[in-house]
Amino acid sequence: MNHQTPTPPLKEIILQVFGATLPIKGDMGDSMDNAVIIERTMPFNDYVSIEHEVVNFIAKGREVHSWKKIKQQLLFENGKTYDKLEVEVVINKNGKLFNQTENYFFDITECFGPEKEIPSDEDKKLAEMKLFLDKLNEAIDHKENQ
Repeated sequence: MNHQTPTPPLKEIILQVFGATLPIKGDMGDSMDNAVIIERTMPFNDYVSIEHEVVNFIAKGREVHSWKKIKQQLLFENGKTYDKLEVEVVINKNGKLFNQTENYFFDITECFGPEKEIPSDEDKKLAEMKLFLDKLNEAIDHKENQ
């Protein structure tokens, strides 16, 4: 008889391993049925940045050498809205680097579409600052991986 221990939710894994809390729930994002669900936070969600953070944490957890987004696709299925990220990852196996393409699915139904509240000027400035810092961190990570 095969008793497998269930995998904890991705949100818990990211918290335990990296000490980070993200507004997500659901599964690992390897298919539409197992999509990472991005929770709506007010006054707005920058779900694209959250998607990139999730992929960053998954990559770090798997010791992926580097990754880059190849394609992003908006999908509508069964009344839900999904974002599919196609990424190229570089994996180090026994000292050799291998490229492979992977897909990650995010259920963005809660975040997608018109906002219920209009962000204030301060919120917009904070979002712009976060985006700048995310790009800066991505550039630093990329430079460290070279």
